[in-house]
Amino acid sequence: MALTYRPEIDGLRAIAVTAVILFHSQLVAIPGGFVGVDIFFVLSGYLISALLMQDMAAGTYSLRGFYQRRVRRIAPALVFVLVATSIAAWAVMIPSQLKAYSTTLLSVILFISNLVFGAKKGYFQPSEEEAPLLHTWSLAVEEQFYLLFPLLLWLIVRRAPQRVGLMVAVLFAASLGLAEWGWRHHPDINFFFTLSRFWELLAGTATALWLRRGWVGPAGRAAPEVLALVGLALILAALMLQSETTPYPSAAGLVPVGGTVLLILYARPGTWVARVLTLRPMVGIGLISYSAYLWHQPLFALARVQALDGPSTGLMVALTLASFGLAGLSWRHVEQPFRRKAGRWLPDTHRLFQTTAAAALGLALIAGLGIVTNGNNAGWRALHPAQSPTLDILLAARSPHAPLPGDQACRFRLTGIGPDALARILDCAARHGPAAVVLGDSHAIDVYEAVTQLGTAPFVIGFTGLGCHVTGPWAKCPFAALSDLAATRPELIAQVLLVQTGNWLLATPDGREGTRQLFIRASRVKPIPPYPPDPALIARTISYLEQLARTVPVTWLAARIEPHVSVNRVLRQGCDARYTLRAGQGEVFTRLDAAIAAAIAGAKVSGLRYLPLSAMPALDMTTDFITCDTIYWSDGDHWSTSGEQHFGPSLLAALPPVYR
Repeated sequence: MALTYRPEIDGLRAIAVTAVILFHSQLVAIPGGFVGVDIFFVLSGYLISALLMQDMAAGTYSLRGFYQRRVRRIAPALVFVLVATSIAAWAVMIPSQLKAYSTTLLSVILFISNLVFGAKKGYFQPSEEEAPLLHTWSLAVEEQFYLLFPLLLWLIVRRAPQRVGLMVAVLFAASLGLAEWGWRHHPDINFFFTLSRFWELLAGTATALWLRRGWVGPAGRAAPEVLALVGLALILAALMLQSETTPYPSAAGLVPVGGTVLLILYARPGTWVARVLTLRPMVGIGLISYSAYLWHQPLFALARVQALDGPSTGLMVALTLASFGLAGLSWRHVEQPFRRKAGRWLPDTHRLFQTTAAAALGLALIAGLGIVTNGNNAGWRALHPAQSPTLDILLAARSPHAPLPGDQACRFRLTGIGPDALARILDCAARHGPAAVVLGDSHAIDVYEAVTQLGTAPFVIGFTGLGCHVTGPWAKCPFAALSDLAATRPELIAQVLLVQTGNWLLATPDGREGTRQLFIRASRVKPIPPYPPDPALIARTISYLEQLARTVPVTWLAARIEPHVSVNRVLRQGCDARYTLRAGQGEVFTRLDAAIAAAIAGAKVSGLRYLPLSAMPALDMTTDFITCDTIYWSDGDHWSTSGEQHFGPSLLAALPPVYR
């Protein structure tokens, strides 16, 4: 099988890159836009595997030749974008941001950025929107795959060519099985983990193998038309029906992956789908898709870093168009000169590798400079002397807690209960009686810290995790563990306090579930939309709490009102400026508070109590946000260590006595 150019592939690339860019821009509602990367993985696996098999069949295969093609494909545009992004990062980032950027820059050069981002909070965390190189995780996955796969394929083809299909099937099943296990136990790193993604590239390999062996599929003219339409429908379904709450990678990924495979196999010339995919704009976007993918995230992230608040819709439209405009320029003037046959830049492979290594070394030096200078800390302060005191306040807000004196062995946080954790719980219960439990997400962690820092309760367990809300994915969260403990050993629990972010129980105007983006991206000059409480999500939360309340008393603490004032605004306006909530912001939370109170009253659950907003002092931005000595918030909605000291006393006074 000669590998000929297929414009339908570029059409698929256009769908993939457009979905990713629109997802990151949030200009239109494409909740599953991130699966564009999964489409890219299948296409990459298909094209690279087809080329490898072709070279092996022709007797022209060599690792040197393969990596020369990869370098020409990946390195020029990547280096160009990294240089441009680094210049901009040094110009606009504060020291802590620049140091974090420098660390990720070094990881990109080493093609391990997926592991660096996987060790953080997760792909969908709002803080990652300000990471200019977040998107490079997928390049790292691909390059790690191509360090291993070409040699493995060559060995199998040479020693047991009839078993190539079996090898691909076994590796596919093993990788998909690992992904299924990973999202249940380590979902944040699973998203980025190379071995959990291999099956998507191997789906492309299997497709190349089928076509090379003469796969024709069902007979007749109608079958390819129908199957291509099914493939397109699967991709569209994944883009519109899956979301950040869908475990990924997992069996859910079979939807876009399967759709991509069907389109490669059946979107043949003459079919309606092929005619759509080969429209000139589709092919044109597909040709520049790699450069567009490289450019979009640095543009979006640096705009968010620089903006006083979330970038405006107009700016995001402009940056989206700029992503494609810059992509066209870099495709023509950077990518093509290294890849074209005639007049190719650096035609000598040895010089190509040397130049690439030199470029990588130069970028590594830039990264190292950012790290060793602590994000150009001295230089930034010299250029911004008036902002330096405010920066110190902001940095202090993220400092860790000092160790507490005395015996703290029975104050700890869990996400699950294994034998060791159960033994610890039993020992503490024997010493102090039943535990005061704090349950929920990162806001629950704030409350747990306030209780343990300010209260004297000797036995406190935080069943807490980042992003852990009752109506969300339970894989990394402690809800099932606590439910089992309450059902089987209720004597170990004195009280359960549920604390979770309010946005999880809100809905968007178009009916989608709320996320932290509702407030993070909100304009300061426009009123907050009247996001309504979601009755179904509130009911699901009450249903879970009702199970707990059958055996242990439960209190649900009202969701706090969140200020969401950007770091850049605080830096530029200073510690003595007047900060306010956005118009309508407080009302969103008071409506939610009333809806939860009414739902609990209507449910009439014995043992379940609601602690409303009115039980605690109202948020006053003139006294509860910042002073010229400290800031009470570490980011838009979490307390700093001084915030725990500031808000903690009134909170403890309102909580059941077991927490004081």
